[in-house]
Amino acid sequence: MKDEKSTYLFFKLYDEIFGVDVNNIIETIEMQELTPIPHTPDFMKGVFVFRGQVVPVIDLRIKFKLPEVPADMKRYIIVSSFEVNNEQQTMGFIVDKLIDVVSLSEFDINEFPEIGSRYNIEFVKGVVKYRDQLTIILNIEKILTSVEADIIKKITSNLELPKQEDDNE
Repeated sequence: MKDEKSTYLFFKLYDEIFGVDVNNIIETIEMQELTPIPHTPDFMKGVFVFRGQVVPVIDLRIKFKLPEVPADMKRYIIVSSFEVNNEQQTMGFIVDKLIDVVSLSEFDINEFPEIGSRYNIEFVKGVVKYRDQLTIILNIEKILTSVEADIIKKITSNLELPKQEDDNE
C-alpha cells in the first residue's frame, strides 16, 4: 500500500492548533473589513469581496464556542473552496494565527476520540501530534451543517456587486 502524503495548513484558535487540507484553500489573507449581514447565524461575521466574488466569512472561535478575542488582536482569513450539497462554495474562516504548512501521511492521522471532546465529530478528520500538542485535523467542508450552509448560501447569493462604471464612455 502506497503512503500518500497530503499537505495541511496548521492554524491557531485560542490555545488550540487545528489543521486543514491545503487542497481546499485558495489563499490566506490578513483580516479584512467585513460587511455585516443581518439575520445570519452569530458565527457569520459578514462578507467581503474576494476576486470579484462576495464571500461569506465565519469566525471559527464563535462556531467552536471558544472565547472571543480582543478587538485589537491581529487575525487572518483562510479563503477556502469546497463542495457542500453538490455545489461549490467559497467561504472565509477567521483564525487567530497561521502556524505552519505540514506534509502528513494518512497513517500520521489518528482517529479522533468521540468522548470528552467539545467538537462535533462530523467535522473532525482526526488528530495528529504536532509540537507535543494534539492537533485536530478538520474536514473543512463539514464545519457547517447542511442547514447552516444553505442559509448562508441563500443570504449571500442575493447579494450583488455594484456594477463597475465603464471608463471608455
